[in-house]
Amino acid sequence: DVCSAEGTVDVSGYAWSGGGRGIIRVEVSGDGGKTWQSAELEQDENQDLEHMWAWTLFRASIKIPEGVKKMELVVKATDRSYNTQPETPAGIWNVRGLINNAWHRVEILMLIMILATAM
Repeated sequence: DVCSAEGTVDVSGYAWSGGGRGIIRVEVSGDGGKTWQSAELEQDENQDLEHMWAWTLFRASIKIPEGVKKMELVVKATDRSYNTQPETPAGIWNVRGLINNAWHRVEILMLIMILATAM
């Protein structure tokens, strides 16, 4: 998303689990998965967690460490049965690449804009 003047980046997306199991947690990391922060989930309070067939929207604001020029955002989700996405596709990879649900990673490059005014 967009980095703000406050030194944060807003992250949003959706999570889904098979078998109708609801998402109970989405975690976001700004340092490649070393530390994690819980995201806010947007769920219908009347939805039965055992019969959820729709996406769960999430959002979080991640602090950008001062002086960082590049960072890796990582997102992982956990469902009602405590199934959590694997870190890498190594243990689940198949010839066709189907059902690959490893952590989602996005690299962010920081661009600094300097505004100059004429005197």
